[in-house]
Amino acid sequence: MKKIFLLAAVALGLVSCDLTTPPEIYLDSDKALSVYSGIDGAAAVTYSAFRSEGWYGLNTLLYPDVMCGNCVAGIPLNSGRGMNWQTWNFTEAGGGPVFGSAYTNILRCNNVIYAIKNNAENYLKEDGVKQQDLDNLMAECLFVRALCYFDLVRWYAQPYAVAVAAPEGDVKSLGVPVTSEDANVSVLQKPARETTVKNYELIVEDLTTALEIIDPEYVRAGVYDAKCAVSAGAIEALLARVYLYMNDYANAELHATNVINSGDYQIADAATYQTFWGDVTWEGAGEIIFAAYVSQVEGSLNSSPGNLTHPDEYGDIRVSNDLLELYADGDVRKEMLRTSDEHTGYYWPNKYQGKDGGPVAYSSIPMIRISEMYLVRAEARYEQGNINGATSDINVIASNRNAAEFAVVSADDIFNERRRELAFEGHLFHDYKRLQRDLVRTDVSSAINKDVPATSKYWCMPFVESEFDVNPNLVQNPGW
Repeated sequence: MKKIFLLAAVALGLVSCDLTTPPEIYLDSDKALSVYSGIDGAAAVTYSAFRSEGWYGLNTLLYPDVMCGNCVAGIPLNSGRGMNWQTWNFTEAGGGPVFGSAYTNILRCNNVIYAIKNNAENYLKEDGVKQQDLDNLMAECLFVRALCYFDLVRWYAQPYAVAVAAPEGDVKSLGVPVTSEDANVSVLQKPARETTVKNYELIVEDLTTALEIIDPEYVRAGVYDAKCAVSAGAIEALLARVYLYMNDYANAELHATNVINSGDYQIADAATYQTFWGDVTWEGAGEIIFAAYVSQVEGSLNSSPGNLTHPDEYGDIRVSNDLLELYADGDVRKEMLRTSDEHTGYYWPNKYQGKDGGPVAYSSIPMIRISEMYLVRAEARYEQGNINGATSDINVIASNRNAAEFAVVSADDIFNERRRELAFEGHLFHDYKRLQRDLVRTDVSSAINKDVPATSKYWCMPFVESEFDVNPNLVQNPGW
């Protein structure tokens, strides 16, 4: 686990590449950030962190479904992968996911943001560089930084509703530390945990600013897959998700509606839903808003979502009977699950099926989809008393999955539709947590922490002991 307050050392070696250049070339930061091409490359590098195994490359994508009952680890295949997530085996010695990776990426974003704020005049003197170019790079880094902080506060803090209700100074009100944009300051910082409310205020400010300054038509040049770089739609979609977590249902509905009505995305119908996961790129997949690109040129990805969910590979992670029971016969999401002649009666996820029939290890990673925006809007409408509107949105999903439509939806219907639609994409843990639902599992491979009440300490990951050696101003989460 990287020390978050020693991360400024990374500033001495920025990775200079874009999403079309597999090799990573380390450049001196002063030289790299002194010219526009340097900050452009530095902004591009921030995307690479998402596909790491410690983040969306596995730990925060697939394992949350193991934790909360969509998947089972270790039966019938067991290479040992995922078992500690099955049992919620987190300790101060081992901690939770994403911490070091997110703070490293925040540093990368801050380097670019700080450089633009303090060196814009020099960049604008370069031939062909315009203010909109700088604004686009700034928007990219604000989006990525917001997503980093959002993931940190989702894993390491209480749900927003709990934090906002906690008395001032109560540890339950605390979120995660915020580091300075100036690397010369952040290397010396020992910041205390900010409140969860202020964390969310920063996240919203970054996203709203990014949405204001980005060119609505901006597409990062030369990338393998345009859906794997920031766009105005991705920014607004993440903003809708964030507002849902804040229980700000009016704004969640507003921004989800803007994305839906933009015309830039189209929900996949039943036939397309089974096939687009294996497309070489997702530029033509209207379902995808934002994703992480994974390329075979990056080398071996043994513990990838594809390998762990394929019975001919490691196959440790299979679909639980708890989830299977939520799918009706004929639902395309059930029909597309993998089976195995060697292990009859079991099913495996098939969202990570490889590109164009290639190795499953190199599946790209969905991070935001248009279907989620219908689910966000449905929940937001329901919570505001618009049951008809919520029902209509859920039926958009159901009708495109060959599933029965609802006459009138309930809160449980919306929760279960999120569970069916967003399975194996890292949402279920956070849905249980933000809605403060007790977790009850039937199909598990271990009885340890089989059921986890909403009040359990386990919903807030522990800070690792070594972090306190670096920063004595940290405060541990309750119960650890």
